[in-house]
Amino acid sequence: MGLLVLKPGHFATIQDQGRAGHREWGVPSAGAFDLGSLAIANGLLGNEPKDAALELTLLGGVYEAKVPLALALAGAPMSASLNRPGHAKLELRIPQSFSMTTGDQLQIGGTTQGARTYLAVRGGWRTSEILGSRSTESRLEAGTLLPALSSQTLCRRIPLPPENLPGECSLIRVLRGPDAGRANNLEVWARSFFRVTPACDRMGLRLEGPVLELEVEREPLSGPVTPGSVQIAGGQMLILGVACGTMGGYPQVANVISSDLGRLGQLRQGDKVQLQLIEMEEARAIDLQTRLERRAMFRRIALLVQDLDVAKS
Repeated sequence: MGLLVLKPGHFATIQDQGRAGHREWGVPSAGAFDLGSLAIANGLLGNEPKDAALELTLLGGVYEAKVPLALALAGAPMSASLNRPGHAKLELRIPQSFSMTTGDQLQIGGTTQGARTYLAVRGGWRTSEILGSRSTESRLEAGTLLPALSSQTLCRRIPLPPENLPGECSLIRVLRGPDAGRANNLEVWARSFFRVTPACDRMGLRLEGPVLELEVEREPLSGPVTPGSVQIAGGQMLILGVACGTMGGYPQVANVISSDLGRLGQLRQGDKVQLQLIEMEEARAIDLQTRLERRAMFRRIALLVQDLDVAKS
């Protein structure tokens, strides 16, 4: 037993840290688009950072507990409430941990900031594992039962929200790509402002803005691509997402650094974006700092969970 999907929202999938080590065989890595928010949701429950959670996009949906469950939400500040028969509606604030008893309904609405929220359960969702990961691109449907372990009542915990949600303009740091030498005035173009178009999902985001002119030569052969690859198609930018394929044929002028992929995953239609070209040495230093900060944050939340659980027992 577990959590029954009554309404699945706009685009809900099970995601963990991804399917690493198989891209050479044409298998995308997938995984959560915002690993930082996934870690917060899992940390609030004392889970491992890699445990599978439900990735909700723009609109959350409605769910009913079939057994007592300990849950947590983190990511974009979607409206959320807990409806318990015979009790007043309990408004939830994201990020937050909370409990559901059998028959409770969780209603998660939309958000005006950011794009993705993660719903974690203590012990992780127990869906099928393929090639070492539970990540899937199959959308949840009404009537699906998400298997999970029954959990005891959980103390409510409300940490500070993440800092990677889009503001007035999101700065995305990038490295020069293999075709950067073909671009005219790449530095000037990168400092321009771009808008996210309606064509944005886990596969990638199309942005509109100034045209980037490339030196005329025969089109390159298809080559390896990764999440965050910045390609140019018809002079406009296409940034690949975590569910992108492993090969591509468009010129690659840049690549989003790993530390900013979570920020990329929180972009939505209409958001303003500006690129910042940096060098590899700086990108490595930022990556190390991000990993250390995320690990420290996760440990603080996890230790708080352990302390509260001990005090409660």
